[in-house]
Amino acid sequence: AERPQLALRHLRAAAQNSRRRAMKFAAAGLALVLAVVCASALKQDPCAGCDEGLALAYQGCAREYGNPCAETDEAGLVISGAGTKKDVSCCLKKEKHDRCLTCKSMDCEFKTCNVNKLYYSERQTVMVDKTKTKEAYSEHDAAAMKAAGWGF
Repeated sequence: AERPQLALRHLRAAAQNSRRRAMKFAAAGLALVLAVVCASALKQDPCAGCDEGLALAYQGCAREYGNPCAETDEAGLVISGAGTKKDVSCCLKKEKHDRCLTCKSMDCEFKTCNVNKLYYSERQTVMVDKTKTKEAYSEHDAAAMKAAGWGF
């Protein structure tokens, strides 16, 4: 009577161990899938943040330092070799500004990227749009009509 119970205990223990291994394997697989999904979701968009605020910050840095990424020596003179950047924070803004100008010229057909096509030219488009109002056209239309013989 002792032997069948001992065999039954061993079978139960083996079944529990195999279930534990299966659960550990499933948990490890789920963790791997979650890690891949999270890693793909964390990709940074190099064209994000290209707005008027960055343009203004860049202009302030350019006014203050010229090229803030230029290397300087201890005396503050610009050198061609390794040295200290004029201003690290402004250098990062300049690099981001340069990247935004590159992004602006990207062809993002089928919405494959997020690009501000108006970066660093928001005000220019306003001025161009002002030339396309009814008031702007009226003086040209009147002159064109008079030249065409429709005289008033």
